Amino acid sequence: MKSFLLSGASGFIGRTLIGKLLASGHSVSAFYRQDLPPAYPCVNWIRTGDLSVDVPEVDTKFKFDLFINLAAVLKTGPDNIAVNESATARIAANVSNFILAADIPRAIVISTVAASVAENGLPNARRYGLEKLEADRIFLEKLRDRELAILRPPAVYGPGMQSSLSALASLIRKRMPIPLGRATAPRHYISLVNLCSLIKRIACVPSEQWPKAGPVWEVSDGQPISTSDLVEMLGQVMGRPALLVPLPLALLRLAGRLSGQSELVSSAIDELAISEQSALTNAFGWEPIERMPDSLCFLREGDGHHEGRRTG
Repeated sequence: MKSFLLSGASGFIGRTLIGKLLASGHSVSAFYRQDLPPAYPCVNWIRTGDLSVDVPEVDTKFKFDLFINLAAVLKTGPDNIAVNESATARIAANVSNFILAADIPRAIVISTVAASVAENGLPNARRYGLEKLEADRIFLEKLRDRELAILRPPAVYGPGMQSSLSALASLIRKRMPIPLGRATAPRHYISLVNLCSLIKRIACVPSEQWPKAGPVWEVSDGQPISTSDLVEMLGQVMGRPALLVPLPLALLRLAGRLSGQSELVSSAIDELAISEQSALTNAFGWEPIERMPDSLCFLREGDGHHEGRRTG
């Protein structure tokens, strides 16, 4: 049995991850900021302040094998604030300082593939990606003497998601036309089940088997899929054929600029490539355990796990 400490544990990924770690017999502690901790009686909840403001206090009676950072801000900072002064960067610095002070030997940081887009200088790089890239750099610098894995997933989907994929599912459920018939560029996703299984796998790798390569890993289901194919797949799983309209991509981009939704349009029609997953398999012995369409089954009518609904 190992002892894990999580930040951001009450979020979309954290709620599911906690259950899987507990089910595997591990000891789980987690930071929380609310007046009352979330309803997980087997978790040792540790009250803390705003991670973007303060470094949590170290309680010497606890000893942890691993820190899993899921903490994130809901909104990016204004463009006139340097990325190294953003709340995202401050969280990275404060969490890193806590890990060092608490002498935790291993850390897993959940970043985003948007950081890779920013790192590669691609034209669709966003402020969000720039802030996460800076946070990754802080973790890499401060935790250079620790066993560190930074995971950069694309959009994560699963029960309780609130994302562009959930918005597509909502349009299909309402039988609304979707103007993405020509969105054929391949993109990557990762299911909540796959991401949690990867985190659990990395958490339990023995130190003598810790890979020398890395420590930044792009992760996905290993299945590129276009948005138009995804929409059709969603419709099939939900039992409601999607109404795809082949609107020209140039018109979609124009509509995005005029409405201030260019990032949303880009996330639907632009290619999103992910590094070859074989390196991840070789390093940690992990492979995705589910892929679309099977991984979309939670969207079926009557299963009680539709998108946007909070699940424990």
